Amino acid sequence: MNSYPADPDKACPHEDFAARVEISRLTASDDDPAAIGYSADITANCTQCGEPFRWIGVQSGWRADRPMCSADEFTLSAPLRPASSDPDFGLGIPGYAITMR
Repeated sequence: MNSYPADPDKACPHEDFAARVEISRLTASDDDPAAIGYSADITANCTQCGEPFRWIGVQSGWRADRPMCSADEFTLSAPLRPASSDPDFGLGIPGYAITMR
């Protein structure tokens, strides 16, 4: 990928994209391998110029009960659970939120 912007005087049309998804298996500790939650970290870039895309309308931080983004808005962290699990699976995991003032 090229560094962005390729040419600030000629904007890229952003017609092709690549997304990367990393799924983390959350455990209570290194000694207990049982999964207590899962989280997907998602990033997206233009494949033509390499420019990363930012997530809109999502608060910064990390929570087990709703999607949030990184402070730079480049990574969306979204909690997820197996379809066969209870609806409250993964809830109760500590998180944090970044508030702008």
